[in-house]
Amino acid sequence: MKKECGTVIYSPSDLIRYLASPFASWLERYNLENPGAITPDEQKEEEKLLSRTGDEHERSILTGYKTSESNLVEIPKDDFADARTETLAAIRNRAPIIFQAALQDGVLAGFADFLILDGAGKYQVWDAKLALSPKPYYPIQLCCYSEMLAGTTGQGMPVRIGVILGNGERIEFRVEDFIHYYRHTKNSFMAMQAAFSGNRNDCPEPLGRDGHGRWKSLAEDFFIEKDHLVQVAGITASQRKKLKVIGVTTMAGLAAASGKSVHKLDAGTLEKLVSQARLQCLTRNERKTNPAAKPWYDVLPHKGANGEPVGLAVLPPIDSADVFFDMEGYPLVPGGLEYLFGTWARKKDLTGPFEFRDWWAHDRDEEKVAFEGFIDWVSYRWKKNPGMHIYHYATYEASAVRRLSTRHDTRQGEVDELLRNDVFVDLYQIVRHALRVGEDSYSIKSIETLYRSKRATDVTTASESIVQYANWLATGQPRDWTTSGILNGIRDYNEDDCKSTAELTDWLRKVATEQGISFSAGISESGKPAPKPAAPEIAARQELAAKLRRQGDPVSLVLADVVDFHRREQKPMWWRMFDRADATEEELRDDSGCIERVKAVGHCVAEKKSFLQKYTFDPSQECKLAADDRVMFTHNLDASFAVAAIDLDGGELTLKIGKKGLDDKCQGVFPTSGSLLKNEYIAPGEIPGALSDIGERMT
Repeated sequence: MKKECGTVIYSPSDLIRYLASPFASWLERYNLENPGAITPDEQKEEEKLLSRTGDEHERSILTGYKTSESNLVEIPKDDFADARTETLAAIRNRAPIIFQAALQDGVLAGFADFLILDGAGKYQVWDAKLALSPKPYYPIQLCCYSEMLAGTTGQGMPVRIGVILGNGERIEFRVEDFIHYYRHTKNSFMAMQAAFSGNRNDCPEPLGRDGHGRWKSLAEDFFIEKDHLVQVAGITASQRKKLKVIGVTTMAGLAAASGKSVHKLDAGTLEKLVSQARLQCLTRNERKTNPAAKPWYDVLPHKGANGEPVGLAVLPPIDSADVFFDMEGYPLVPGGLEYLFGTWARKKDLTGPFEFRDWWAHDRDEEKVAFEGFIDWVSYRWKKNPGMHIYHYATYEASAVRRLSTRHDTRQGEVDELLRNDVFVDLYQIVRHALRVGEDSYSIKSIETLYRSKRATDVTTASESIVQYANWLATGQPRDWTTSGILNGIRDYNEDDCKSTAELTDWLRKVATEQGISFSAGISESGKPAPKPAAPEIAARQELAAKLRRQGDPVSLVLADVVDFHRREQKPMWWRMFDRADATEEELRDDSGCIERVKAVGHCVAEKKSFLQKYTFDPSQECKLAADDRVMFTHNLDASFAVAAIDLDGGELTLKIGKKGLDDKCQGVFPTSGSLLKNEYIAPGEIPGALSDIGERMT
């Protein structure tokens, strides 16, 4: 956004800023009209890093084009008028690729990363994006450039647009699929600019999501001043709208709203929000006189609707072999790099003090070696000590381990075994199901205020570790942490994260003991967890694949990869189902593949070869389940049911299961209540069997 001869000129980036935050967009205009009247936030180091890395990605794409296309035209950006003249000349000369094309259509102007001439002789707009997957605003920004291109050339809108992602993947979009939404957004943006008064009271209210850019501090000040509901941890935009209808617009108001009736807001959900707001208000009031005060918290019930253990009751018993695990990743290289695996655990004899153990990787080959070293170490430790668990906070570590096993096609059997036996324990899920804490976030840094003092390490956040790793790459310091000050600082931070995870586990056990909650989940009669073996057919395929790999010839190696192909391909589906099973009720409500809190109505009935059970649920939640879908209850992934009928508006559904092998009265088959998730597993059919037959003959 800039002014030229009294006219405000907007860029596609201004349009995207408006899409993310009308509040930030209005303040950009106010700042332009009133220089110095308000102060934007300083650019953070991680933001500078992203900007530099994005520029490097853009230049690397340009370098690649230069090697293959000698007639590429690169437009200097020093002066927009000169750049536009050169762009028009390049378009007239039909340059196959134009880099940083200067485009303008009325009050919209900007530099497009790449104009590429297609086979039909028309230019397409392509953008370089550092992300590894497309984001919703990409096509909107590209439509804006395309409209400016059409105004510049007079050749009409391009048919297609595209982005080149950080991993080099090229993603195309049809302009027709997005042009109407783009024009609606542009018209709304222009209407706000036309109505701009310059009066601060006319500034739109900031939205709850984080998209305010360099005006984030002003947005947070607004939320604090207004005691805004957005400060309540876990509250959604739709819930805030429903509360506003009955006049509840502040956190203090919500804290006092127990027992109120809110249209299309479940009473149980309302009470949870009320409790969360109450705890945050209590914590806030206490910190007015004691800034270091620990947050207030409530301990939640440790039994689910069907009597299953939840929250603190699923925290495993302490074991001398337990491992506390944290990883550091660097996302700003193609595919990302998991460069540090850190653990805090007792030494091999399990009787001495804890020690920090780390595996480092600074390239893709080293990443594989580090991953294998970590998995081999924890697998051996677990098999020697079946009561051992690997504790981590949030999904990053377990997801990274899954991803690395498939990326490098190694240690998949060991990872499956660890996952199948619930060796990984996500403390975030336990905290979310066990406690309600008077903080506005359930991040580890917020939860730490319950059990430890402020960190003393130089690096204190994950984003800082990313910046520091980028600095290490730039400085060329040694690859060994013992001789690199930067890597040593990152290692200290990782070690502190591991220690914090251990301290949280100890604190949770202390709270459970105080509440009289025992740790008994998954323990066999011998006092050790009973390992869950792989299904016989899976074990047979894994053994066959191992035999083929040992033969070593090219055909056998290919067959070894193919024999277990379908199961490997379906792993992400199973991982997603496990993640949903661990989700909180609030997360399930926002997941269209789930139904939160169904309740049985009456008794199950027999119909032909099936049993049927009717359920009711809150119809206000978004749901895309349909008749004939297969579903499971989140507390039991071993049983699958079919949706016989469903009324999304009325909040009713009927589940069906075959009679074969069941008691005539279907006693205990259908849970009385719980939450459903869609079973996305598709049986691979006869192909694996045929491949197994070939493999057997080969061996």
